[in-house]
Amino acid sequence: MLGPKDLVLSSGAIENPPVETLVEAASAGGYRGITLWPGAYHPNHHPGCDPKELHARCDGAGLVLHDLDAIVVWAGPDDPGAPYYEEALEREVYEMAEALDVDGVTLLLHSSPVASVDAASAAFAAACDRAAEHGLNVHLEFGRARVPSDIAEAARVVEQAGRANSGLMIDAWHVHWGSGSFADLMSLVGSRVTGVQLCDAPETEPADYGWATRHKRVVPGRGAADLRTLLRNLNAIGCEAPICLEVFDTSRVEEIGPIAWACELADAARALLA
Repeated sequence: MLGPKDLVLSSGAIENPPVETLVEAASAGGYRGITLWPGAYHPNHHPGCDPKELHARCDGAGLVLHDLDAIVVWAGPDDPGAPYYEEALEREVYEMAEALDVDGVTLLLHSSPVASVDAASAAFAAACDRAAEHGLNVHLEFGRARVPSDIAEAARVVEQAGRANSGLMIDAWHVHWGSGSFADLMSLVGSRVTGVQLCDAPETEPADYGWATRHKRVVPGRGAADLRTLLRNLNAIGCEAPICLEVFDTSRVEEIGPIAWACELADAARALLA
């Protein structure tokens, strides 16, 4: 099991390179684990990508395939049907999770503007039940344009769902730009936080917020987000989740390559953790 002093590399942060490059980047950066985007590595989307080979490469490098990011589930009325973003279908994620023997999956709730916390809780509970059939924990990720939108609302959704295999994914980007703050973590029990995604944010909100969310985040410690408070509060409540580096900067990966970028992120994270 990975803990709060362990770093995990999101495959999306280095633009989902070939398996051998992903493993090399995680090893070079001294990461303990990998979070995998199934939409990029499931054989249905990436012909020739063999989960058994991926598992063997990670084992050989001493890396843990920690979780998959993400399942997207609709909450409330007016469901237009999946896929909603660039994700794999839910059943494909479960197939991959079993093949890779990961611990859990991140879940995003997508909805129309009229969705309620009750609807979000019901959708989340149903997804947790489906994931439990595959032995998986589920990390609920929130964001200001979704329900739930912040730490407090996400905690209510998880509490109301009442599933033992559920928890919160704290993405620093979404907390920084959302209606709450890192101080809201102090209202939680540490075991409720089952995932942490670390990145920093620019001084001013990007004009194209959606594009920046996916393509222009900031190296931890070099932006405006109060990451020291984030890490201090996670420690104070006894959070045992590892730290996943999810710093999307497409142009930087193109400039220096995925391996150098993974190392740069790891060095920055360790400086903050120290």
